Amino acid sequence: MHANAVPAVLPALLIGFLSLLTPLLTPRTVQFGVRLPAERAGDPVVAHARRTYWTGIGAVTAVAVSAGLFVRSAGAAAIVADLVELVGSVAAYLLARSHVADAKRDGHWFEGRRQVTVTDTTLRTRPEPFPWLWTLPAVAITVGTAVVGAVRYPQLPPRLVSHYDAGGHPTSYTDKTFVSAFGLVMVQIAVTALIVVLSRVTARGKAELDAQDPHAAERHRRFVTAMARCLLVLAAAADLTMFFAALATWNLVGSTGFFPVLLIAPIVLATAGLVVVTVRVGQGGSRLRVEGAEAAGSGIGLGTGSGNGSGAGNRTGNGAVNRDDDSFWKLGMVYVNREDPAVFVQKRFGVGWTVNFGRPAVVGLLVGILAIAVLVPVLAGSH
Repeated sequence: MHANAVPAVLPALLIGFLSLLTPLLTPRTVQFGVRLPAERAGDPVVAHARRTYWTGIGAVTAVAVSAGLFVRSAGAAAIVADLVELVGSVAAYLLARSHVADAKRDGHWFEGRRQVTVTDTTLRTRPEPFPWLWTLPAVAITVGTAVVGAVRYPQLPPRLVSHYDAGGHPTSYTDKTFVSAFGLVMVQIAVTALIVVLSRVTARGKAELDAQDPHAAERHRRFVTAMARCLLVLAAAADLTMFFAALATWNLVGSTGFFPVLLIAPIVLATAGLVVVTVRVGQGGSRLRVEGAEAAGSGIGLGTGSGNGSGAGNRTGNGAVNRDDDSFWKLGMVYVNREDPAVFVQKRFGVGWTVNFGRPAVVGLLVGILAIAVLVPVLAGSH
């Protein structure tokens, strides 16, 4: 076991921890990517699937960490541990999913039930305000970085450090140009813009409302607001990390000693906060407690077609269940529905959003994100 073995396997441990949490964060009517009537959420088969999944994740994480600890190099250890963890976690999920899906099919859980989709028209007519004030920290950090760089630029040496090793020692240099000097500022702008746009779009995206939950719309409102705030905090944390990296590039701070910790601390703290909020709210707000009267007359409507329902004032407490839409979800993870105009939809397993691969706009979106992912390292000078 080498000296850097423990840090190398930390990502695998984090993935394992988050995988263990995931079944607790999903709505009761969606278990391991399978749509269920609410009363079946406590079925013995579902409980057994959870136990099987948790046992599998525990075993996979133990194998991943053990493999990583005894690989010679830190880089190889991280790759081996992460690969084992990711593949094993997916396998554990698919096994648990198969148990639930088979029980649902064999037990005819939706047979004879009135299946509906539900919508709340007020989510469009009176949407939750986007938390624009939460964008200010990221914008301020980016502007501040640009100002410091502009002041420092005339005094910069002809050659700038373009890469540091894990210990904070420079390993390569590049000529002083506008791009090499302000590459990290450009990355800040790109990251901030991307996160703000995605936060804004997903906050106005399709709401997955539970036909058996009269407070579903209120949960959704609180969920999208909480997630938008967390993403904007994460943007600020990423910008702060790049600010510290820029200071090192401009020779304003040393790059050894405590500096590596300073670089990763903002992202670690923001990610930890995101996990805490996620556990608190659950996917779609499923873990939130909502007080007050039921949502009678709040614009909730029921429909039986392939799209969203419409109408107002109908109560959901009438024996209706959510439409069995598993056919649109491949393995419970990939959503493909050409009839659904939504580009972003809430994940079936996990917290957050995924895309509707049945929409042509998704191709352009993925190409744009890929372009940013390719350009960011170039602009950053491989920092």
